[in-house]
Amino acid sequence: MRTLLFSVLLLTAGRAPAALWTASDNTISVILDGSSSGLARSLPINTGGEFVLSVEVELNLSATPGGTAFLGDLYVYLTNGTDLAVLVNRPGRRDGAPAGYADNQSMNVTFSSVPGTDFHNYRLATTGSNSVALTGPVIGIWEADGRATDPATVLDTDLRTAGLNVFQNTPADGTWSLFAADLSSGGTHQINSWSLAINTIPEPGTSTLACLTLAALGRRRRTC
Repeated sequence: MRTLLFSVLLLTAGRAPAALWTASDNTISVILDGSSSGLARSLPINTGGEFVLSVEVELNLSATPGGTAFLGDLYVYLTNGTDLAVLVNRPGRRDGAPAGYADNQSMNVTFSSVPGTDFHNYRLATTGSNSVALTGPVIGIWEADGRATDPATVLDTDLRTAGLNVFQNTPADGTWSLFAADLSSGGTHQINSWSLAINTIPEPGTSTLACLTLAALGRRRRTC
C-alpha cells in the first residue's frame, strides 16, 4: 500500500499546473528556390527553467508575389538546437511521384503533437486522392510529417520518428529555429509568418523528492 501511495505522489506532488508560452515571427522571408541552403528563422523562449509537455507550430507560407507555388518542393523542420522535428518533407513524394504534390496553393496550418492526419499525405486527406489537385489553400491542424529521411529519397512509406513529440520532457528555454528549404527549381515560396505555442510544466524539485522519500518510508510526523 505504501509503495502504491509513493508512486501516486511521485506522479502528482510538486507539479505546478501546465503553462502556455507563445512567440511569433511576422517577418516575410523568401525561401531560396532550388537550394538546400534554405532559410532559418528563430524565436527565443524563456520560461525560467520549465520543461516541454507539447509543442504546436503555426506556419503561413505562400508563393512569392507573381510567382507560383509547388508544395512538393518543400522541406521544413523545427529545432531547439538539440532535437529536430520534421514538419514538412516533400509532401506527396511516393513511388511513382518523385516530385511530390504540384499544388500551386498557400498553406496556413498548425502542426500539433497530438496524433492526427499526416501532413505528408495532405492531398489524399483533403480530396480523397493523391492525384486530385487542391482548389484552395492547405489549412487546419495536422500531425508533422515526421520522416527523418533525406528529402531526395523520402517516401510516404518511410518510418515517422521525428514528430513534435521529440521535444517532450526537454528544456523549453533557448532558441527555437524554423528551417525551410525549396529543394527543386520552379516554384518560388515565402514564409509570411510562423509561431510557437509550448505547453510546459516545472521539473520536480529536490525538496519534493525528499518529501516523497519520507512518505515512502512511512514517517508519521509531517516534515515537509
